[in-house]
Amino acid sequence: MAISSIYLAEEALSLPPQQREQLAKLLMQSLQDDGRSDEEITAALRSRLSDLKSGKDAGMSFEAVFAEPL
Repeated sequence: MAISSIYLAEEALSLPPQQREQLAKLLMQSLQDDGRSDEEITAALRSRLSDLKSGKDAGMSFEAVFAEPL
């Protein structure tokens, strides 16, 4: 394990239990395959970025994103 990974693990383990649980859920979700190809994911991300840049989609604030339970 790289030193940066060890540091990250130590930081994560120092979080309060509820935040560790949220982080664990987020990491587990990141491992789930959603069935899309890399090309489909790239196209979706480019479309989303275009909508955000153009103002078509206002997006969400940091506070709104992290205020929602996982």
